[in-house]
Amino acid sequence: MSEKSDDIRNVENVGKGVEHGQDDLDSGEYGGPLEIRHSEDKHDPLNWPYWLRVYLALIVSGLGFVNQLGSALINPAFVVIAEDLHISVEEASYCTTVVILFMGIMPMFVVPFSNVYGRRILYLIFTAIATACQFGSGAATTYGGLITGRIFYGVGASIPLGLGAATICDLFPQGERGTFLGIYTLCVNNGPHLAPIIGGYIALNLSWRWCLYVPGIIQAAFFVCLCLTFPETLYSRTEGFRSTNSSYLLRLVPRGKILDRPIRPRDFLQPYIMIRYWAVSLPAIYWMTANTYGSTQFGVTGSHLARQLYGFDVAQTGLLMGIPQTVGCMVGEATAGWVSDMIINAYAKRHDGYRKPEVRLALLPGCVALVAGLIAYGVCVHEQKAWPSLAITMGVASFGLQVGATMIYTYATDCYKPQAPEVGVVINLYKSIFAFTIGFYAVPFGTRNGYDVSFGVTAAINGATLLPLVGLYFYGEKLRKKQGRPRIHEDL
Repeated sequence: MSEKSDDIRNVENVGKGVEHGQDDLDSGEYGGPLEIRHSEDKHDPLNWPYWLRVYLALIVSGLGFVNQLGSALINPAFVVIAEDLHISVEEASYCTTVVILFMGIMPMFVVPFSNVYGRRILYLIFTAIATACQFGSGAATTYGGLITGRIFYGVGASIPLGLGAATICDLFPQGERGTFLGIYTLCVNNGPHLAPIIGGYIALNLSWRWCLYVPGIIQAAFFVCLCLTFPETLYSRTEGFRSTNSSYLLRLVPRGKILDRPIRPRDFLQPYIMIRYWAVSLPAIYWMTANTYGSTQFGVTGSHLARQLYGFDVAQTGLLMGIPQTVGCMVGEATAGWVSDMIINAYAKRHDGYRKPEVRLALLPGCVALVAGLIAYGVCVHEQKAWPSLAITMGVASFGLQVGATMIYTYATDCYKPQAPEVGVVINLYKSIFAFTIGFYAVPFGTRNGYDVSFGVTAAINGATLLPLVGLYFYGEKLRKKQGRPRIHEDL
């Protein structure tokens, strides 16, 4: 048997084919997910030392955190920016919303390159862009210059959001993936949550410009770490690694194509192909409402409400907006990632090693906390309750937000691991475009109709998008079998 055939048999279908003792790539007719067995190749990331894989996962998660931090660190300073540049507070808020938009759009255009030229080179190029744009935006003297810099910052900061989940899938098998995807989503979610705490004090004691310089300095440090310690994680189950004798240090050197295959125009449509799969589109729709209403909505309205209700300055506003959401997400993750792995591994023990992705959706009850927190927050604002009431309800909402984030990413990538980059792009695209719109209506809606109404409506929308996931819990496996598996670079 040829070497290529042996490698192909290292790919295990854990759909119905496993239940019938099949271990063949072609059994994808069942629509089951691919679970990768460890090969004998030392260049396979699954065979790297555990400490190295953990370190790389933390680097990716940390970069996602810093990039998100850099997108929102100026949020508490919108009023100050408006006064300095002679614009409205609403116009100042666009400095964040345009970043969110381009963070969502850009990965669509780079994922095809990541599947041929690898992850490493993209992390390096785009981190360098993000770093430069932070310093350029901070030095801008006009609103046009600031917005332009923020647009290109969104482009540069998009990579860990588009490729982060795929990189972690490169490094860990299905039974360990939930823990590290949980850490990744915790970092990405808490970047905007911690930003107001830090940004408020920076703006108060230095200037709003240092809200851009500080993350730029940190991103420069990450760029150095990526250059010196981040090897290529892209690996083909059929092609292996092109230079089989390369050392760890040589894998840090740019070498052009990692996999010997062309990039075709249709490759740029692959994320759109994934939209047709219910196990991707339904979780993405839920997550776009959860992130927008459970995180971005607090950020957009928080500065206005803190000053109007309590007369808070930028530092106090940052504390009110940041601490409850950060703590809520941390508590949420403490009951999400490792619990998800424990549940799916327990299921595998009872089903001959078959890990059904729908088991991850057992975390659905925790997502209800987001709906409850949003409703309670709106009522507290409307009745002008003391600020601790707002803090508690934000914390409850953030608990549900984090549980949902871990559940969504682990479920969707478990269903379609070889297509994890495209899955990540779809989830991030839905989230970013939907979140971009919140800046245009959150404050006017709440001011005109009352925040009890506006937050109640957004809670209802989020709850409505949660219901289809309940259906996936019971019927998701049947739907995947009916739709089949996408024939897109199945060897990754």
